[in-house]
Amino acid sequence: MRKSVSAMKNKTKKLYLIGGPMGVGKTTAGQLLKIRLDNCVFLDGDWCWDMEPFQVTTETKKMVIENI
Repeated sequence: MRKSVSAMKNKTKKLYLIGGPMGVGKTTAGQLLKIRLDNCVFLDGDWCWDMEPFQVTTETKKMVIENI
């Protein structure tokens, strides 16, 4: 069975890259985007990843345990 185009659009993922020198607010911009975007993951090279909202699933449990 074929999925409709609108159903496929809902599964589209976007990647935002925030670049710049130290101290310009890349982490702050990422934190603000995380709050405003639904079901997103914030990957920050300074410390770790941050998922909003964090959903406990088999995959996320495995990911957390492997990264402890």
